[in-house]
This record gives sequence, structure tokens and C-alpha cells, in this order.
Amino acid sequence: MVWTLFAVAVVLAVLLERIGSRRRTLQKRHVRLKALEQIRLLRLLLEQVQRHRGLCFGVMSGEHSLENQRWQVEAQVARTLEAVAVHQGSLFWYTAWHPVLPVWQQIAEQRAQNASAEAVLLLHHRMAEQLISTIEALAVRHDLVCLGALAPQPQGMWLELLKNTELLGRARAVGTGIAARRQNSALQHQELQRLREQINTQCYQPLARLCTEPLLRLSVDKPVRAAEDSLDSLLQAVDQLLESVDRPGLASNRYFSIATQAISATLAIVDLLLERLQAPGALAYK
Repeated sequence: MVWTLFAVAVVLAVLLERIGSRRRTLQKRHVRLKALEQIRLLRLLLEQVQRHRGLCFGVMSGEHSLENQRWQVEAQVARTLEAVAVHQGSLFWYTAWHPVLPVWQQIAEQRAQNASAEAVLLLHHRMAEQLISTIEALAVRHDLVCLGALAPQPQGMWLELLKNTELLGRARAVGTGIAARRQNSALQHQELQRLREQINTQCYQPLARLCTEPLLRLSVDKPVRAAEDSLDSLLQAVDQLLESVDRPGLASNRYFSIATQAISATLAIVDLLLERLQAPGALAYK
């Protein structure tokens, strides 16, 4: 009788431990899915802020035909910030998030006060940096890059790709200003040249690594080729601007469109990898 009770107790203990483990696993997955939801929302906000930066710098550099697009993107940022406000309570714990809203307000104030195009550009840079830092902090806290390993895993490469969009976004903004002919200074050309070198060095490598991963090769092959082609087009457009110091190079609208295509192609892969992380079983580690 005693041994029977003991056996029953052991079985119950094992069952309760399994139930508890299952519950903890489900809870951890729920938390990670919530973090992914926040990351996707912040990634959208980052894309909009980057686009606003390019349009704003272009308009303030003399390309007024971009103003309608700039106004539309500004409205999109406002709507996305309203959606982000739902998560304000949890984002508060990330110090990188604290300056985001104040900087956006400063951008509006500086534009209203007719500040220099460079001053507004730097504020955009800061806002984009803070958004990326917030996203990275979320990813690290919830292990969405290394995925239980000691080093970043293939599906965790979304963060590296997202960071690379900031290089592309800055090149879009500076190049659009140069193309508008109002920011055609030696400093702007030097900055664009520096960005070109960074893009050439940094942006192709993660795309090539993705294509060597057996589990990802089929799903990323076409998006990667599209991203590489769009990077080629962007670098060619940058070279046109850099070679056209004393003559018309490339229309600012055209350059902005080429750069935007490169950013969108990279973000498409970011979204693909984030979607894979949201799939059932993708976060069932540790």
C-alpha cells in the first residue's frame, strides 16, 4: 500500500512538473510573440522616419515636388506613434525609447522655425538611432537574434539587415539633398562617398550568408537577388551624383525612388525572417 501511494505520488509529481514546464514554455512564447509584435511596429516606425528624413532633406534642399509625399509620410508617422502608444508601458523600461517622441517633436519645431536642413537631418539621424537601439534591446532581452545559441543565428540576421537600412536611409537622404542642388557641398559629397563605401562593405555580406543556409535558401533566394540588384542600382546612382559636381547628375525624385527600392528590398527580407520567428514552434527553444 505504501509503495503504491509512493508510486502514485511520483507519477503525479512528474505530471505536475510536465504541466508546469509546458505552461512556462507557453508563457515564454507568449512574451516573445509580444516582443515580436512590438519589434514589427517599431520597424514600421523606423521605415517611416527614414523615409520622412529623405523627403524632408530633399524639400529643405530645394526639391519642393517632394513636399506632398513628405506630408503623407508625416501623417503615417503620427498614426504609427498612436499604435505604439499602446505599448508605452513596456517600452518605458528601455532607455533608448525615452528620447524618441521628444526628438520627433523637435523635428517639427525646427522645421517650423526654418532651421537649417542639416540640423533637421541630424535630428532624424538621432531618432532613427534610438529606434534601432530600442529594437535591439528588445531583441536581446527576448533572445530573438542568437535564438538560444552563443552567436547570432541565420533567422536572427534580421537585426543586422535592419541596421543596414540605416546606411541606405542616410545615403538616400544625403543623395536626395545633393540631387536637389541646394546641399551640393564638398562635405555632403564626402559623406555620401563614406556611406557608399560602408554600403558596399556591409550590405552585401549578410545577403550572401543567408543564401548559404540550407533551411533558408529556398525562401530567401529571390528576395536576396532582388535586394542585391537594388543595391547595385543604388550604388550606380550614388556614383552618378558623385561624378556630377559641376553638372546635372540625377533628378532628386529619381534618386529617392532608387534608394527607396533598395531599402524596401532589404526590409522585405527582414519581414520574412521575423515572420519565420512567429511561426508555431519557431520559439520553442530553451
